[in-house]
Amino acid sequence: MTALTRRHVLGMAASLLPIVACGANPSIAQPAEPDAIPADAVMITNDRVLISVERIPALRADDGAVVLLAARLIVVRTGAASFRALSAECPHAGCGVSVVDRPRLLCPCHGSEFDFEGNRLGGPAPTGLQRLRADFDQSSRVLQVYRSVAPQLSPNSSRA
Repeated sequence: MTALTRRHVLGMAASLLPIVACGANPSIAQPAEPDAIPADAVMITNDRVLISVERIPALRADDGAVVLLAARLIVVRTGAASFRALSAECPHAGCGVSVVDRPRLLCPCHGSEFDFEGNRLGGPAPTGLQRLRADFDQSSRVLQVYRSVAPQLSPNSSRA
């Protein structure tokens, strides 16, 4: 048996840091492997996100939902030509709401739960998710989501 050195102890602690920093709770559902989203299906600027909805498998059916990690938003298809856009920033601590567990959206950091309308269902979040303006152009099949500023997730968020 070898003696533990300071280097070994620090190495083990560093490997646990992302779990501790995010406050991960092993009993909370973890995100499933997302469907592949083509890189050119989403265009992000500071004030809006353009989404080619037909190119994203999860948005092809009514009541489909997807978390767009790079855009920091959640899109829910509510009908043939209607969509709802929500901020993926959890109002509790700013972590990324990144788990779609039909019919709920979950924040893996501390367990807040939201419905597909963004309403708070449970957990430490004091409010629901912020709703964002979304306009769908039926001819181009592009959803345009507006945001006043780029979202700022908490620095301890390792998700979304």
